[in-house]
Amino acid sequence: MDPFNGYDDLAAKRLRAIGESVFRDDPLRLLRGPRLEDELPFDFRLVPETEELIRRDSALVTQPSKERILAELRRLSVDGFRRLDELGLLEPLGGSLTSIERAGAAGYPDYDLVVVFGENLLKLPISNETRRFARTLLRAEPPANDSPRAIHRFRRATEPWALEALAFLGARGFDDAVIRDRETEPRKPLVRGGELELPPGPEVGRLLEEIAEERAAGTITTKEEALEYARRNAGSVRSDG
Repeated sequence: MDPFNGYDDLAAKRLRAIGESVFRDDPLRLLRGPRLEDELPFDFRLVPETEELIRRDSALVTQPSKERILAELRRLSVDGFRRLDELGLLEPLGGSLTSIERAGAAGYPDYDLVVVFGENLLKLPISNETRRFARTLLRAEPPANDSPRAIHRFRRATEPWALEALAFLGARGFDDAVIRDRETEPRKPLVRGGELELPPGPEVGRLLEEIAEERAAGTITTKEEALEYARRNAGSVRSDG
């Protein structure tokens, strides 16, 4: 039995809704249609009549649970997001193709979602790690230049996703500098907090970060120089505040 002539559609690589109410009955099908079109091999395509039904009911795309929406979005390729936009489904979900040329440039699983949805991705039920990843990329600023100091500062703000952040910012010209800095990064710090002879607190953390940056920049190379830097700058910090 083939009441809807499905075999003919399969042979012709057509995706067809079997009734006018299918998307109203379950609005998640609005995403499943283009997702199947994007995901299936052999270039299956939605038929024009089904495309029109999707456009007619596109405002319903936000009605399914956010978990179900996210599961469909995660399976889309760059072309899939473009297809959602063509069908009027991307904007209601909070997505945009403004930076779509940067999609596909990194291997992190939800990288493309950050490119397409930006801050709106944080409204979806993503994991804590993906939330940290998204916030890191959204807050990142490109390095001022490729100097060791600038690259160190950039990495401190974006690791372990420095390369993904460069892709997101359209600043892939700094990739080699980041990779080189990773490969040459010292395994151990010159000094630890307990060696600074200061009470525990934010000042110790600031000094350790500054020492690490000066070491990256090449102005400090020994433990003695690090301790001297801490003595000199700890005094100035206290006098400032």
